[in-house]
Amino acid sequence: MKNIAYALLLSILFTACLPDEPTFEDFRRVEVQRLLSEQNVKRWALDERKLFNEVVTFDSCEIPRQLIFRFTTAGNDRDSLFYINPADTCGNSTDTLKGFWFVPPTQKAETPIDTVVFVWERTDTAYFQLENISPKNFSISTYFEKDSLSETFTHFPLPPEDEEEEEAEEEQNDN
Repeated sequence: MKNIAYALLLSILFTACLPDEPTFEDFRRVEVQRLLSEQNVKRWALDERKLFNEVVTFDSCEIPRQLIFRFTTAGNDRDSLFYINPADTCGNSTDTLKGFWFVPPTQKAETPIDTVVFVWERTDTAYFQLENISPKNFSISTYFEKDSLSETFTHFPLPPEDEEEEEAEEEQNDN
């Protein structure tokens, strides 16, 4: 009996010295950038939009509303952002917002961040809190109650021919 008590006491002491399980809930800046853009170009389809906690319904069109993040290696935080919205007639033409996006820098690289900023040309600057993010989907909501907007997106891969066109365009822009 004494041996069992001694073994139990030792196991408690050993487990007490183990480090705590990580409770990390947020991502570092570079991880958020990678998840949103794949360090290149990543396209997301809008699944749901809520405005003041009410679901916004959209007209059905062949082309879903898309958010496209384009990442550059330049350190100027001017990574391109496009919001593609099908035209009212749902025809071939689209209405596109253009701008740039960035994840605000933190004091230390290890500091978690849950913020992404969209700056639309001649329109608006919007700060969003990342509610969740993974390689397949993400959700954001505005920080300011007066806006009260939340959106959910799903990764929408580019077809192979579009990826080739994007790469060729990128190479042309780099030269």
